[in-house]
Amino acid sequence: MIAQNGRCGIVTTSLKPRAKQWDRAEIISAETGFPLVPRGKKTIQELAEEWHAEHVIVVKDQQITCITGDSELFFHPSMAILRIKEIRSGKNDTMINAMGLKPGEKLLDCTLGLGVDAVVASFVLGKEGLVVGLESSPIIASIVRAGLHSYKRAAKAIQEAMERIVVVNADHRTILDTMPPNSFDVVYFDPMFRRPVLKSSAINALRPLADTRLLIPEVIDAALRVARRRVVVKDNKEAHELIRLGFSRIEGGKHSQVKYGIMIKKE
Repeated sequence: MIAQNGRCGIVTTSLKPRAKQWDRAEIISAETGFPLVPRGKKTIQELAEEWHAEHVIVVKDQQITCITGDSELFFHPSMAILRIKEIRSGKNDTMINAMGLKPGEKLLDCTLGLGVDAVVASFVLGKEGLVVGLESSPIIASIVRAGLHSYKRAAKAIQEAMERIVVVNADHRTILDTMPPNSFDVVYFDPMFRRPVLKSSAINALRPLADTRLLIPEVIDAALRVARRRVVVKDNKEAHELIRLGFSRIEGGKHSQVKYGIMIKKE
């Protein structure tokens, strides 16, 4: 088994899988490198113990989940739907304002995670725009990629926005250096907060799989080369990371729990 963050995993299905579930499970197995194990009549715990697996990815009929200990990770657009509703009603979105996004532009999200910010951005950019999301964890990338194309409980425009997002399982520290200059209008980072802003079951499930390494100035320099207009980094309200990275322009509401650092590309 291939390790994820030093831990091993397997892929399986629900107890009575349909043919399409098995087909989807084969794709997830290929993407993550985890072996595909028939469920039989065994419980998830029994399979995990038999295979010494810390991660068990379960392909269900309507959802794909990753069970790690007591936490369960799955895709749900959650706050993206609420934020898009606010945008449609004419309200401002702080992240979109920080990015200065316009329809038809291209965004590189270097820390895709569960894809909430990417979904909002894709909706704003529209059919002619492009969002590419980089995710270093093969588990997260695989689950989110599948979820973006299979979630059907949102409005049509939101579903289409999700389906337009291109998910790439890659580490931004290495892939940025391979990208052409000015290839995206905006490059964005939302690194995992070491001290969570909010208590969230989704974030808690994400944390064991996420990349918690700090951003370094060299990565910001690489992002500035790839960006045509600006680089944007999200931080908590104290903005200590933004200050450490040299951001002088920091935006966010007076009572907001998050801030956005902005570096404008020099002409």
